[in-house]
Amino acid sequence: MRSDTPVNQWEVSAFQVSLTPIAEAHQAQIRAWRNQPEIRQQMLASEEISEEQQQAWFKKTKYDPKQLHWVVHFRGRPIGVTNVKSLEMGKAASQATVLEPGLYIGEQAYQNNIIAFAPTLAMYDFCFEHFNVQQFRAIVKSSNTPAMHYNEKLGYQRVEEGELCVLELNVEDYRQHTKTIRQFLSRERKANTVKRKT
Repeated sequence: MRSDTPVNQWEVSAFQVSLTPIAEAHQAQIRAWRNQPEIRQQMLASEEISEEQQQAWFKKTKYDPKQLHWVVHFRGRPIGVTNVKSLEMGKAASQATVLEPGLYIGEQAYQNNIIAFAPTLAMYDFCFEHFNVQQFRAIVKSSNTPAMHYNEKLGYQRVEEGELCVLELNVEDYRQHTKTIRQFLSRERKANTVKRKT
């Protein structure tokens, strides 16, 4: 049953970035990022998104408890988007034990920068600490070498090979593999905060 209240009420700040629930005001920027050829070509659905499609997607997702979407801000500037989706029938993202993550950095200055790890660390820490998630499962095009390397640095293990590769990550592997990145990104940040919007 659909609520008239947006499902994502969480703001997360950690590792020098803040994650803000997506809103109407973000849609033009999100669409512009998503339609960049270098981003679009790595998506499972790689067609260009129209303004109408973007608005329809936003209206659907903001009330869907199975998925949560955030805009990533670094030093007060929006640089990309991140999300999680429940992979379990009938379970909200906050209740599922397996989540599928998504991330793209729209601002080119940060696409091949260590800051690109910050939103993932912030979101994964939040989900492991506040939700029921026990595992993340990612689906990546085998041709997307940067994404494969990115996920492997987080501790993901390949469980299915092919044109689309399936990777899985548990909390122990995540914590072990991200120690160095976490330390580096923690140097200049303030204490982690998670707050509920009112």
